[in-house]
Amino acid sequence: MRTIPLLFVVALAIAASTLAQETPAQGKERERRIRVLVNGLYNPTGIGFSDTATFTSFLEEGLSIRIYDGGKGVVFEAGAIVGIRKGLGVMGSVEVYQSDFNGSFGESLPHPLYFDEPRTVAGDVTGLEYSEKAVHLDAVYTREFPKFTVDVFGGPSFFFTSTEILDTVTAASEYPFDEATLTSTSNTTLDDNPIGFNAGGALTWRLNEVIGIAFQARYSHATIGIAREGGEELALDAGGFRVGGGIRLSF
Repeated sequence: MRTIPLLFVVALAIAASTLAQETPAQGKERERRIRVLVNGLYNPTGIGFSDTATFTSFLEEGLSIRIYDGGKGVVFEAGAIVGIRKGLGVMGSVEVYQSDFNGSFGESLPHPLYFDEPRTVAGDVTGLEYSEKAVHLDAVYTREFPKFTVDVFGGPSFFFTSTEILDTVTAASEYPFDEATLTSTSNTTLDDNPIGFNAGGALTWRLNEVIGIAFQARYSHATIGIAREGGEELALDAGGFRVGGGIRLSF
C-alpha cells in the first residue's frame, strides 16, 4: 500500500519538473515571500495492527490476541511557506488528526483443575480513540506560472501520538470450571513521539495576488513503538497518505 503514495509523489515531482521547462509568465506579480496555508485533508489508509501477549494463570501459560482496525478520517493542517531565494523556500506546518477505531479479542484461559484444557472468551470493542499531531519542516521547490504555482516539498516530521487499546479482559467461571464467561473489559492509552519523514506536492490556482485555491498530496511516515504490559511491541505506523486541498494567502 505504501508504494502507491510514493509513486504518486514521484509522479507529481516529475510533472512539476516538466512544467519547469516552460517559460514562466513575463511581468508577473510582485514576488511572494510568505504564503499562509490552511488545508483539509483525508486519510484513507486508516489504522490496522494486532497485539499478542502471554500470561501465567494456575501454573500454566495463557494467550491473549487483539486485532484492531479502522481510523480513517479528516486531517486539519495549517502552516506557512517562506521564500528564501527564487524557486527555493522552507515550509512549516502542523497537522491535527483524531479518529475512532474498533477491536476484537480472543483470550485462552488456563483451566484451574486440568492442564491443557483452556477455556476461551471473545468479544469486540468499539470507539477506541487515536490522536495524532505532526509537525512537518520541509525544503520547498516552487515554480510559478501565469495562473498557478507548483510546490514540491520534503523533510523531517515530528509526531505526537496517543493510542487507546484494550487492556484487561475479566472472565468468571463456576465449578467444574469448564467454561468461562466474559464479565468486563478495560482500556488503556499509550503515548509515543516518533520522528519520521514526509514528501509531497501542491498545485495552487491563483485567484488574484493574495488568494489561491490549492490541491495537495503528502505522504508521511514514522513507526510508533508502544506495548501493553506483557505484550509484544505493536506494529503501528504514524502518518500515511493524505490528500485534499485548501486556501493559500500570499504576502
